[in-house]
Amino acid sequence: MSTLTLVPAVYRCPDHDNVEVITARVLERVGREALVRADVGRAPFRVSVTCPGRRGDDSTAHTRVCEGTWESALQHAS
Repeated sequence: MSTLTLVPAVYRCPDHDNVEVITARVLERVGREALVRADVGRAPFRVSVTCPGRRGDDSTAHTRVCEGTWESALQHAS
């Protein structure tokens, strides 16, 4: 995963302060795609991830759609 960059790099829920959780979930989903499409080096994405909602209140969990571009950091190094 350390070779993957998300552009923009941070994703958030406008209703809750879950930037780190949502970004980690986006990175996980997009990372799987990047492994399969390693020959591409850069591609747009649109993924749905679960926002856990308010801390301590599971009933506020909901789905967020995040989009952007992923790119391989190895592409920049060469």
